[in-house]
Amino acid sequence: MPRHAEEILEFNRLRDLLQLRTTSALGHRAIAALEFRTDRSQLKREFSVIAEATAYLRFGEELGFGALADPEPWLERLGMPSAVLTPAELLDAASLIDTTAWLREAFRESSAKFPLLTERVRALGDFRFLASAIRRAILPNGDISDNASPELRRIREGIARTRENLHKTLERILRARGNESGGDYITRRNDRYVIPVRASERRTIEGVVHAASATGQTVFVEPLETIEVNNRLVQLSEEEAAEIARILEELTGKLAAERAPLAHAAAAIAEMDGLFARARFAREYDACIPEFTDEATIALDAARHPVLESTLRAQGRSVVPLTLSLVNAESVLVISGPNTGGKTVALKTVGLAVLAAQSGIPVAAQSARLGIFDRVLADIGDEQSIAADLSTFSAHMLNLKSILGTLTQRSLVLLDEMGTGTAPEEGAALAVALLEEFRRRGCLVLATTHHDRLKSYASTTPGVLNAAVEFDEERLAPTYRLRVGVPGGSSGITIARKLGLPERVIAQANELMTPAAREAADLIAYLHRSRDQLEQMQHDLAEQARQLEAERRALREEWIARQRGRIAELEKQFAAALAEYERQMTRAIEAVKDRELRGQIEKQSRRKLLEARGEARSEADAAVVAHLSESQADLGVALGTGDTARPPSPEELVAGVRVRVRGLPSPVLLRRRDGMSAEIEAGPLRMKVPLAEITAIVAEGEAKRMAGGSVAAKAARASSSGVTVHSAPADSETGGTAGEINVIGCTVEEATRRVDKFIDTAALEGAPQVRVIHGHGTGALRRGLAEFLSTHPLVESVHAEAQERGGTAVTLVELRG
Repeated sequence: MPRHAEEILEFNRLRDLLQLRTTSALGHRAIAALEFRTDRSQLKREFSVIAEATAYLRFGEELGFGALADPEPWLERLGMPSAVLTPAELLDAASLIDTTAWLREAFRESSAKFPLLTERVRALGDFRFLASAIRRAILPNGDISDNASPELRRIREGIARTRENLHKTLERILRARGNESGGDYITRRNDRYVIPVRASERRTIEGVVHAASATGQTVFVEPLETIEVNNRLVQLSEEEAAEIARILEELTGKLAAERAPLAHAAAAIAEMDGLFARARFAREYDACIPEFTDEATIALDAARHPVLESTLRAQGRSVVPLTLSLVNAESVLVISGPNTGGKTVALKTVGLAVLAAQSGIPVAAQSARLGIFDRVLADIGDEQSIAADLSTFSAHMLNLKSILGTLTQRSLVLLDEMGTGTAPEEGAALAVALLEEFRRRGCLVLATTHHDRLKSYASTTPGVLNAAVEFDEERLAPTYRLRVGVPGGSSGITIARKLGLPERVIAQANELMTPAAREAADLIAYLHRSRDQLEQMQHDLAEQARQLEAERRALREEWIARQRGRIAELEKQFAAALAEYERQMTRAIEAVKDRELRGQIEKQSRRKLLEARGEARSEADAAVVAHLSESQADLGVALGTGDTARPPSPEELVAGVRVRVRGLPSPVLLRRRDGMSAEIEAGPLRMKVPLAEITAIVAEGEAKRMAGGSVAAKAARASSSGVTVHSAPADSETGGTAGEINVIGCTVEEATRRVDKFIDTAALEGAPQVRVIHGHGTGALRRGLAEFLSTHPLVESVHAEAQERGGTAVTLVELRG
């Protein structure tokens, strides 16, 4: 990858942005080492890990290595023969070991959520034994601990005793001399302990003079009787230094034996820090993971130049994103428009997106679909060189010559202001010839220009597209939006008029323009107006579609709410009618004086009541279904939907298939066919419908997708609050199965209602007993149900279940025969 293109496109400044998001010197160097690559599989693997790191951050976690000292210096020294690390370097090595252990622990339980990150740390070695040895020998301040070795402890204990004896002797000498010594303190000179004596009294004490004060009035004397003790102290200090050197050499040797695994750990930490720096960048700049294709493609949605965005953020401004798509069939894009309109920014944005993607850096865009390019070649900016005696035009020509000599079909070429620096006609002709050469070579080219001839070339040549950077002529400011498919106008005369140049100058300028130039300008203006109108129409249509969808959802929600209300009212009326019927029956039975006769009548009446309840609820079911069908049909008309599929033949209607019934949008189960009708099951509802109402057979996959989500399913669940008596094998509303009902979590009122319905159903089916599962809890639910069941006309007796089958958490209800 030529350094020239990286510099032009500010790739190094992108690296700087990433390095600001690293947490260690290792990560900083890892980002600096990122380079342009062409191995697609390697890039895909790397971006997969970056995606995991981004997800890791999104979960609110962080991964930083701020406490890690840079291991590179001591790792390098560790490879030198006879090198011995200093205590500070050994502590840095312990820091690396601690960080490695922490990293392994951080991902110990994350293999399911972050398999790729976990894989990178799982292979790290366990060097904690080395860290323990280092910290046992070296204190945090870098001093060697007494515990570093038994020999060092022995030597230091000897030093302490010798120094203590020496001090006692010197103190005794000082006390014996009184105030004649000129001082009463002990000090050191030449690594030996001495006492101060006045120079005039030097001969009053036998010993060795080691130094004198600056004035010469005081000398520092080592008394003869302490010379031997001082010698012993010096000897012990030398033994201490030798033992410390031995300890450091031993620790260095242990590290050297693990140098390769330690270097691997440092490299893994560098990689992790670099990966998470890129993940932070992706999060902060809303960058995406690029998708790579086999074709030479550039498809960017809302791309931004991150370096420019960083600069504008500091000023409280934002970047206008760029969207474009180029594929093999369209290999050349000619961008035109006024100066300062953003043409060069567009080139740099595209070029930097490709460099970033092929260097393992997320692309600052909503989405990026890119081919793998073998190189990015750029000729952007003023290349004039006084030292080389080159004009701007000559410098551009030399760059273009170099590009032509190195490009391939897999190259991306970025060319700024083609045809400038010479006579307009010559420059335009040369630019067209160059673009045609690039097109024949098959590479992908983005070029900016002011020349109308290049715009015409792009309009009439297959595989070449025009694009324009917008300019707001009212505000005299660029919008920086790129519009592919139309050429841009230079707008020079228009801008001059807006800026207040005399009208006669403007008029003469217009007259001096060639007819062809005026026609081209008018055509470009017309194209832009047409494009604006088309975009406005698309926007209006999209807005209308959104409003229609919102109205559709509102109608459906309103319908669901209305049906629930109506079904609830039917349930209320039905319950009231049953209660009134039962009260009247009870009063009639109580009027019978004969006890035996009254008992017979009561038993017969209870059975008749059950039958009446069953018949009434069947009629209620039919009314609800009819009501739902009619209302749903009305809703289908209102929403513009309806059954249009071919009705299935009777032979296709076999038990077990899921079918659509007219008016019910969710599939239902066909239980059996009987002549010209069929029994269907919709949630807890079972009913008969004419075969003509069955509109289609639903595939299993579609039935599963729609289960639980349709209006009919919701309506069925709403209706199951009390109007049905035929329970399916698994009752989703009651939470029960055949012979038992689970009301754990219900209020007493809700549990009473559900158990009452369940007992009615069980009695109709001839069940001798049922189980009510209510749990222990506070006991309120069990007591409330017991009180209700004790007065229930269908209940013979209630008692707790056997201990091995639930005990007091389950009530066993014996039903009357």
